[in-house]
Amino acid sequence: MASLVIFAAIAKPAAPNVNTVPNFAPSKQDNMNGEYVFSATPGGKPGFFPKHYRDYPGGVEAYDVYSPPMTTLYSQVWWKPLAPTVMPDEMVAKYNGTAMAIVGWEIDQVRRTPSGDESVPISASYNHHYTSRLVGAGARFKAARLTGPEDPRAAGLIKSSGHGMIAWEQTQYLIEEQRAGATDTSAAFSSANGGEFRKTYHGFPPGYAVVVDSPTAFQVTPMQIDTWNREAMDISGPLPPPFVPGPQPAASLAPKSGALHSGLLECPMTTRLTKEVETQYVECCEAEGHKCQEDILSSQECFHAAAITLAHAAPPGAKFVNASGSDGARPAGCSAREVHPNVFSVFFNELASSTAKCASRASGAGVCICPVNPKPFGQATGSLVYHAVANQTADVGSGAAAYFGPGKCASAPATTLSDMRNPTCDIRYYRGGQWACSHMWSLLDAEQPIPWTDEPLVFHHKYRFWVQPFDPTYHTKLTLGESVGSALLIGSPWEYDVPQCADGVPGCALRADGTWVHTISGSTTGAHTFVALNNHCHAPTCLATEVYACAKGTPLDACNATVGTLVCRTVPVYGGTGNPAVDDTPFEEPGYIAIPDCFWGGSEYGLEAPVDLTGVPLHIVKTANATEGHYGEMSGGQPWVITP
Repeated sequence: MASLVIFAAIAKPAAPNVNTVPNFAPSKQDNMNGEYVFSATPGGKPGFFPKHYRDYPGGVEAYDVYSPPMTTLYSQVWWKPLAPTVMPDEMVAKYNGTAMAIVGWEIDQVRRTPSGDESVPISASYNHHYTSRLVGAGARFKAARLTGPEDPRAAGLIKSSGHGMIAWEQTQYLIEEQRAGATDTSAAFSSANGGEFRKTYHGFPPGYAVVVDSPTAFQVTPMQIDTWNREAMDISGPLPPPFVPGPQPAASLAPKSGALHSGLLECPMTTRLTKEVETQYVECCEAEGHKCQEDILSSQECFHAAAITLAHAAPPGAKFVNASGSDGARPAGCSAREVHPNVFSVFFNELASSTAKCASRASGAGVCICPVNPKPFGQATGSLVYHAVANQTADVGSGAAAYFGPGKCASAPATTLSDMRNPTCDIRYYRGGQWACSHMWSLLDAEQPIPWTDEPLVFHHKYRFWVQPFDPTYHTKLTLGESVGSALLIGSPWEYDVPQCADGVPGCALRADGTWVHTISGSTTGAHTFVALNNHCHAPTCLATEVYACAKGTPLDACNATVGTLVCRTVPVYGGTGNPAVDDTPFEEPGYIAIPDCFWGGSEYGLEAPVDLTGVPLHIVKTANATEGHYGEMSGGQPWVITP
């Protein structure tokens, strides 16, 4: 075993000086979302950690802020930057000219009603993820329309997004610095930022904080998926209501009965989408000695490929009738035949193989549509394009999702996904995940009308910030690791498919209790000193994430769980399992999770000292329940770090 990495020990006074702002009034409020759960590092005992924000040394003030409203119908995605919100007047006035230390924050999704805020269950509107930022008087948000990733203004936005997926057709809010040389002008708050966001602790050990000077405005970019069955789930009554699925697309992987989550998670590929792979296609006829070098793998690529391939032979006004299914009388992959003059029947065969042979457009089983010189796995490029259904007035989706570039999954040893040929790595194999979602896209198939169009869900994100005056003798400033290159990513860069496991499926193992477990891993070089770590993953598959440190100088391909030393292990807490932190609360939703973060800090709080991982080889292991398959699982370590 390697010796553990270098620790950074920081001596601090017992409490900060909070009398540097007028009328500082420590809050006596309870946590907005109740109790939280914590993970212990190998040498830590987090039971000494303050469980309520109000118990932070010196006391804290609480300020609530709401995002602008979001409005969705069933099956629709909200993924659009919301306009900035001005921070509460009292906060702005009190901390004007003063640096504010944010020691924690809480988040909920709520409907604002005359009788007060009503939480919206995760099972009614699923928070896939969000990014959020706060600016002070030394900076401002500026609305801008960017042309794409090549836009010179895009670099900072991509960096702050955490994943690089930007809706370029949407108005973005850039942070502009207003004072040369100013510090602490803005901060990002995008950790534990998925379905776990309400019951995962967003805060720091005493003595650490995010610092913003003279706070003024806050901006959120949420990604939400509307899964609310309006007929069967009363979200105005006692929370949470029992989950009842609404209509599901054919590609849904949710169990057909007894499901605790919606099949709309995580963005299955629907028939409203086509795959526009950047390649050439050709008609193949086995009767003439031609055969596909590689079959087209999805109906979404097939229908687009057939249309552009046959267009040169089809007169204007030709009709393409698309269908998919399992038919032994049709060739494997994508085929087309002219069933009437100027009417082409395009068929994607879901059978992996077929004895039927390609013929011609006018006879037999039809002509096969084949890619020319297909690229190696993981190198295909292109986009997913949405097609609104013309006779569904509620369908207002449009545009293309984020671009699939080559190498979406890094090569080993960064991650094992490419070697496993995980479908998320290549647009041709892609079956679902966040790349199949964009603002206002419906996640139902084209032949499924969007239901309950007269019952929109209107809701807000609600933040409660716990703050006190910044004391440089007490507070050590923290930065979100994603913004400075400290994230621990073994997805693509975040997401991946969890396959339905069986014998012979890469990464799969059967436990004694009958549960199939799928494991991925990867190695990277650490950066900065860690004070907090959220190992972001999603329900309903996430089982555990482990981070190991190897001795400096260990090659990344030799750094693993055997030679490394455990730094942090997190096991999510599922609703419905009786855990006291979520039991008997509005947030106890069966099948959904809270993630107990790892923390480092003062020994008086039962914590190990912050760990300096700069230049340290790290190995990450992620396990998921794979008894059922799932699209778009996440694997991303989100640290809060001390930077030089």
